[in-house]
Amino acid sequence: MNRDFALGGATLALAAGYYLMAATIPQSLLADAVGPQGLPKTYAVLLAGLSLILVVRSLARRRVVSTEPAVSQGRSAQRHALWRVMGMLMIGVIYILVVPSLGYILSLAGLIFATTYYQGGAVNRQVAVVAVAGAMLLWLLFVMLLGIPQPSGMWPSLL
Repeated sequence: MNRDFALGGATLALAAGYYLMAATIPQSLLADAVGPQGLPKTYAVLLAGLSLILVVRSLARRRVVSTEPAVSQGRSAQRHALWRVMGMLMIGVIYILVVPSLGYILSLAGLIFATTYYQGGAVNRQVAVVAVAGAMLLWLLFVMLLGIPQPSGMWPSLL
């Protein structure tokens, strides 16, 4: 069993648990056609679909490597990939820690910018504009269009 298969199985189980938890959200008389369960269930189904793709891809790539140098080179690549994943995880943890104080827009712009840089992108004005525009677009989507409040941070108390 390889890591992709294990991760795919774990996230598939997580998706199932998330779907079951979303199904317990009570309905409201004021709910729209989608209801309060709609978005969480959609996320669970998408996660399950991506998990199944990962599992199928890992099963399709199963092959035995017979030469020792290729195996050690593969281990080095896996170690490098693990560090890349840990770096992305740390960016997400930092985002979660700063969003209550900095607010959604600024924190999300920082998340987009940091992720772009971490994945090998340049640090320039174009990346900054994309990060701010992306954060504002997502804020408009969630807060204005869907009516889902996001953390405003310390900014309202300063104004």
